[in-house]
Amino acid sequence: MFGLSNDSIAIKNSYSIVVLYVVLYSIFPTGTKAQIQYNLVPNYSFEEYTNCPSGATYYEALNTKPDFWYKPDKRNAAYFNSCAAESTYASVPNNGLNGGFSFQYARTGVAYVSMFYWNNNNQRNYFQVKLTDSLQQGKCYYAECFVSLGNSQRFACNNHSMLFTNNPVYADTIAGLAIIPANPQIQSTQVIADTLNWVKVSGVFTAQGSEQYLTLGNFKYDNQTTYQQFQVNFSSNGAIYYVDDVSVIPLDSITLQADAGEDRVITAGDSVFIGSYTTGLTNVVWYNSSGNIIATNTAGFYVQPAASTFYVIEQNVCGQYSKDTVYITVGVVPLVIKNYELKIKNEGVVNKWITLNEINVSHFNVQRSSNGIEFNTIQQTAAKNNAYNEYSITDAQPLNGVSYYRIEAVDKDGKITYSKTEKVQIKIDKEQLTVFPNPATSVVNIVSPNIQQVIIYDVTGRIVFNRQLNGVDNTQLNISGIGKGMFFVKVTDKKGHIQTQKLMIQ
Repeated sequence: MFGLSNDSIAIKNSYSIVVLYVVLYSIFPTGTKAQIQYNLVPNYSFEEYTNCPSGATYYEALNTKPDFWYKPDKRNAAYFNSCAAESTYASVPNNGLNGGFSFQYARTGVAYVSMFYWNNNNQRNYFQVKLTDSLQQGKCYYAECFVSLGNSQRFACNNHSMLFTNNPVYADTIAGLAIIPANPQIQSTQVIADTLNWVKVSGVFTAQGSEQYLTLGNFKYDNQTTYQQFQVNFSSNGAIYYVDDVSVIPLDSITLQADAGEDRVITAGDSVFIGSYTTGLTNVVWYNSSGNIIATNTAGFYVQPAASTFYVIEQNVCGQYSKDTVYITVGVVPLVIKNYELKIKNEGVVNKWITLNEINVSHFNVQRSSNGIEFNTIQQTAAKNNAYNEYSITDAQPLNGVSYYRIEAVDKDGKITYSKTEKVQIKIDKEQLTVFPNPATSVVNIVSPNIQQVIIYDVTGRIVFNRQLNGVDNTQLNISGIGKGMFFVKVTDKKGHIQTQKLMIQ
């Protein structure tokens, strides 16, 4: 699998200038009129390559990269492309990251890169490119990229950054340093834990002059980086992110509109984020519906309105004035979520709730948080849309310790409402599953208390072996007919507790 010392690779095919124009136009804020020639980043979507990835070893990852880009830490930040066979773990959307199998479509095209942004050891990966033109002194620029956390990662973090320098920068790996300490012009404050969608990292800055090189990564030490654990069933001790669609645009070439965020419907008592996470917007004023100033010098923040209202953002960025309004509706929804409760069962957390007047609802998301503020969707179920409905969804892989849960109801017209937030604390015993030999050839031994079922599946999720047992503590399986490659062993005990480990068959 790919990681800090065994990362991945990918490469993308080139697209015509017409397609690139359409893609680039779509990634900028509403109302902008960017053209492809304004982007100073060559191969901005990592589509162009010289060699398609052919393997997953350290040296193959080290020496494979998209055209124009290189690795200033001289290690093995990853490059993925759909041209690679899935067996190389360097393909798109199926590939490998440190900690296990991962799946992600490219935001555009068929390729992306990945890097360690945090791993509790002050070690990072970077990608660097020389811009097509140097930046001009005193001129304003808009920069953005899109990141997505690998779904085999246990941790998420902030500090996804874009550093602009006059000369190339390097990590002094000869001296044992795997980090480039710097103060990047663009640096996210948001802990990004989304493994499904691509999240924008963006900002506005004024060039000092003659900056020619852009470096992507995290330039802050562990004690300067905010991180949180949001999954427990993976061995990865870090946060690896995919990166796609990198852009640097002179601000006088586009129109940067104020962004107050999307209109939302919330339940009374809930808070909601308005605005954006774009950095560098210092000349900003926020007003409430009464015209009173409620915030300045910030692109976005959380509000908790007691009644339906609206907020206005007014900004002046490098001479570009604009404003925008967001409407927050409180409690005006036909849906009622009641009797929401959590129960611990078979080392899982059961979410149970009842709905009344369920009309025009698309689906429900079970959301979980480690801090009660930032929530991530972990499961989804379709709505029944009856006058009275009962739901029960189990989180079979809960966090160890304190967690917060809530239900997000999504209407067919996009409106959102939330249940109350519930708190639970659970202690997860250390896994007791042993799989040996590993790698294996024709037989493998499985040792774990009270084994009820053993399933072996490949990296695509296809089940290749399934055996029911009767509470045994160990078993030997004949795997000679499965084939060679990377697989996953899933063991369920008599209480329904699930443990998973990787298995290499040679």
